[in-house]
Amino acid sequence: MVFTEQTDYQLNGRQQHLPGFDKKYLNIVDYILKITEEIWEQRAIWVIYDTYGTDIPVHSGAGTTHGIDAVITGTLKTLASFPDRKMGGEAVIWSQTNERVFYSSHRIGSTATNLGDTVFGKATGKKMFFRTIADCVVVENKIVEEWLVRDNLHLVQQLGFDPVQMAKQDKRYKGGLAHFSKNGAVQRETNPQPATPNTATDLVVALFEKTWASRHFDDLGLYYHPWAVCHAICNNDLSTTTHISSYLTHLFASFPNAEVHLERITSNQKGDDYEVAARWKIIGQHTGNGFFGQPTGKQIVLPGISHFVVKDGKIAEEWLVFDGFDLLCQIHA
Repeated sequence: MVFTEQTDYQLNGRQQHLPGFDKKYLNIVDYILKITEEIWEQRAIWVIYDTYGTDIPVHSGAGTTHGIDAVITGTLKTLASFPDRKMGGEAVIWSQTNERVFYSSHRIGSTATNLGDTVFGKATGKKMFFRTIADCVVVENKIVEEWLVRDNLHLVQQLGFDPVQMAKQDKRYKGGLAHFSKNGAVQRETNPQPATPNTATDLVVALFEKTWASRHFDDLGLYYHPWAVCHAICNNDLSTTTHISSYLTHLFASFPNAEVHLERITSNQKGDDYEVAARWKIIGQHTGNGFFGQPTGKQIVLPGISHFVVKDGKIAEEWLVFDGFDLLCQIHA
């Protein structure tokens, strides 16, 4: 579950041993950033065939799609709705399970103009910003599994639509939630020689297991610097542990008895600091008043990915990304 890397790879940076990869990719960070530019900036859709597995599962919200055709269809629809989308690569946090298997957690800040119709309605012409984090397993030049978390609640709000009304019209979860595995991804990712956790990974693991799981948000000062900033969904920048604590309390008030599952921790050393990616999932029932309105009693699955910068033994900055609109679709199904 915990993977730590000390080598700092960058776009067009030092060479890394990448068995089975195209030689134009110098290292795993270079690979992720270049294929993102090729597919989204250069509109080279054919690159998807070279860099995605034929039967790839893509986990998004409480559901999973299968196959490269779904990836291509989703890409083409997004480009049609937002043809000028620019992908600002903010971070790639990587690790290596064995010689062949690589892992990346890629944070992207996108700017776009809604120039084409979306599933919500006609083109609005509105400009927007939204954040996405994609976790990928990569083997021999191909992404073979992906976990995709996008701030779709912010996207719907910026388009000018009522998220609750849009959720009530959504049909994805009409028959209830599909079968899901709490920790299936972790079980598939085996590491014969697990990396030794460092103080940064220990800190993040403890944050989830001792604070999120037990709702001890008054203890955030043990993990965050007093001046820390958390970039939450819907462009909410939370400064100080007081505001972060209040936000998390409000979030968990919607599902007070839910379980928190920490699926994976990936850490990269950056000089004296660390970048840490944590993939997590909240599973429970919508039984309380909080972030998502009046309780419905519905079963919910809320996947998320958090990125942290750890300085001097505590969290200095965080990006907290989950799909709040997908959860609204679950509870209003």
